Amino acid sequence: MSPTGDTEVDTRVSAVADELGLAIIRPFTSGMFGAVLVATADGQEQVLKTAADPALERVWAMGAAMAARLHEEGYPNPRITGVGATRTAAWSLQERMAGEVPQRLTAGQAAQLVTLAGRHNTDSGQRRPWRDDAIRAARRWLAETSIDAASAAVLVAALDHGEGADLLDHTVVHGDFHHGNSLIEDDEIVAVIDWDIAGPGDWRFDLVMLAFGCAVRPQTCEPAAAELVTEAVRSECPSEVAALMMACQVLRMISMLAVRSPATAARACSRMVAALHSWMV
Repeated sequence: MSPTGDTEVDTRVSAVADELGLAIIRPFTSGMFGAVLVATADGQEQVLKTAADPALERVWAMGAAMAARLHEEGYPNPRITGVGATRTAAWSLQERMAGEVPQRLTAGQAAQLVTLAGRHNTDSGQRRPWRDDAIRAARRWLAETSIDAASAAVLVAALDHGEGADLLDHTVVHGDFHHGNSLIEDDEIVAVIDWDIAGPGDWRFDLVMLAFGCAVRPQTCEPAAAELVTEAVRSECPSEVAALMMACQVLRMISMLAVRSPATAARACSRMVAALHSWMV
C-alpha cells in the first residue's frame, strides 16, 4: 500500500489518532479506504482505519475475529491489533503489510485469489443464517431503491430462484473480496486486506464477488483472468447460489450508491444487471 503526503487527513482521523496516542505519518492513496499510516509511541508503523459511526465497532470486531481465524492458519492478511470506538467514530488498528494494489488483474493473480478464497472455506467458529439474512436485506434494498422495471424483474427472479439455495452458514466470508483489496509484489499476492465487514456465512460469496468485479469492470482485469474466475464460480456454485449472490451484491452496491448519488443509482443498476444477466437468469 502506497502512502502519500499529498492528501489532507480528516479531522475525525486526527482526533482518533490523538486519543490513541498515535502519530499520523500520512494517508494511503490506494487500498484500505480511509486508512492512514501511523506510528505508535515506540515507533512501530501500523495502519489506522476510522469510520464516523461508533456502532460499527461491533461489526469491525467481528471482522477482526474472522481475520484472526485465518491468520492463525498462515493466511496472508494483516494482524489486527485493536478495534474500538470513541464518542464519534469506530476505529481499527492493524499491522502494515508490504506490497502494492494491482492495477489490472492478471491470470496469475486471479488463480492465486481463487485459491485464497477457497481457504475461506473453514469453520469461522460462529454461525449466521446467511441466505435468509441476505434475501431479506436484498428485498428491502430493492423496495427502497428506484430502478427500471426490466432490471427489477431480473433481480426479483434471481432472488426467487435463490430462495431454495443451499448455503453454508459457518465459513469465513471476507465480504469485499476483489483484487483492489489485495497487495502484490511482482505478480504474487502477498496480502488480502480490508477485513472490516467479514463474518460467518458462505465462503463462496467471496468467489462470486471476485467474478462480480471482473464482469462489471472488465477494464480492470485481463480477459484470461475473468475467464479463470468465471470458471471457478461455475465449478463451485450451483446456478441458484450464483444468481442469488450476484443479485444480492448488485442490490448492496445500488443501496450504497443511492445514498451517495441517488440520480445515478438507477443507471448504474441497469449497467450492472446487463453485465451480469447471464448469471441471474
